[in-house]
Amino acid sequence: MITPPSRERRRGSLSGAAALLALVASHSLVAQSQTAQVRIGSATLTELQEHVDHFAQESGAVGVQVSVILGDERADFVSGLANAELDTPMTADTIVQIGSSTKVLNAALIMTLAEEDAVDLDVPIRTYLPDLELADKDAEKTITLRQVLSMTSGLDNGPYERHGGGDDALRRYIESLSDLPQGFEPGQGFGYSNAGTSIAGYVAEVVTGKTWATLMSERIFGPTGMQHAVSRAQELPFFRVSAGHTPALGDATPQVIRPWYITQAQAPAGSTLAMSAHDLATFGALFLEGGRSQSGEQVLDQNSVDVMMTPIASVPTSMAQSWCVGFLVQDWGGTTAFGHAGGNMSGTSWFFVFPERSGVLALTVNTPAALDAFSTGIFETFGPAVFDAAPSRLAKPESPPPIENTVRYVGRYSMTGIDFVVEDTDGRLQLEMTTGGQGITFDLIPLGDDAFYMDGPAAAGGGGDLAFVGDDGSGRAAYLLAPVFPAARQD
Repeated sequence: MITPPSRERRRGSLSGAAALLALVASHSLVAQSQTAQVRIGSATLTELQEHVDHFAQESGAVGVQVSVILGDERADFVSGLANAELDTPMTADTIVQIGSSTKVLNAALIMTLAEEDAVDLDVPIRTYLPDLELADKDAEKTITLRQVLSMTSGLDNGPYERHGGGDDALRRYIESLSDLPQGFEPGQGFGYSNAGTSIAGYVAEVVTGKTWATLMSERIFGPTGMQHAVSRAQELPFFRVSAGHTPALGDATPQVIRPWYITQAQAPAGSTLAMSAHDLATFGALFLEGGRSQSGEQVLDQNSVDVMMTPIASVPTSMAQSWCVGFLVQDWGGTTAFGHAGGNMSGTSWFFVFPERSGVLALTVNTPAALDAFSTGIFETFGPAVFDAAPSRLAKPESPPPIENTVRYVGRYSMTGIDFVVEDTDGRLQLEMTTGGQGITFDLIPLGDDAFYMDGPAAAGGGGDLAFVGDDGSGRAAYLLAPVFPAARQD
């Protein structure tokens, strides 16, 4: 990778034993005199830092953070720059937007209200939002908090709209959802919805009379001890802040992405929260300690932890095995991992909690296009070395099973902002995905059980998978998931 000389010096200065001394967060680890030989799991901190540096460079990531907790030990690693234009180094306390990983924190916030009987997860949301209007009038009357938090409400993902600034932006966004499509009946399937999560966050505002940002600070950040986490634009000047970047691959000079994306209109879904990977891991540790923070404060009670870690919906794509209230669930070679990913134009994240290993792994990447490559490298190296667990990787099938009935899949499907057309071409399926007026074509290669590998441009989703779900009454799929977003059949 060719980088400006100043950036090369910065990257070099952040690796090696000296950087590890600065990055290790555990008091017991810092006390070690031979930092290079200190281990967490089966790997030394030096080896883990080398993995971080390698995958950051290989993926084109401009700046990254990785935070690890294993029992009583923890360590933080960084590489690269927080802002390439200013030559600002990434540090362990730099805040990065985490995107949809926010949804787990939002679920935790709702659970604190449920503990106080301020809300009930299983009564209709209209109990709290009597003026809520959705396109499906039957669904409008029955959708519950548990359903929107576990992605089983059937609601379309919804539009990405800012609705101006101010503390009432979330309210205005919710009021704009009166024509939000319904992919399936509430509680009768799985389909990821940013809009549903935002509705849940707005319920919290209504029942408390406080803004979502205030509630997050009072109920989650403060009690958990998250010192480098913010949800308001006006708080950013008081922290080290990372900007989003284009990738640093080949001869490309990374560019800062403008504007720094933030809007309170969809804050509960992930449009505002920024924090360090260290703080994201600190939050994850709540679920290893029965809801207690590292200082011993009871942030969530044990019942709330159990609710958030109990699978509710099966997921038919490789993104997850199942979904809980907030968390997705993956199988890492026999080890259960609870986590979430997130991203927008200014920052991205992944984090996992491994209860069987008493561990947490969190990462942030300030280069959205590099998230998949960087996180895959980290998971496949840190997983076995630290947690004795390895994730599976989706691969293009060499000998795919036959497609028994193409009629089940052929047709037009849509969700807000994206249209899908599936066609039969001599017994093979092709998908054209159109968004923003641009169409991209994929070959659909069967994986079995109504799931298909998307063979096409990686930047547009190629290398991933989708699944067809349900029955429209004539044997055809009622909707598709790409990879977790529901698109309802239109013909």
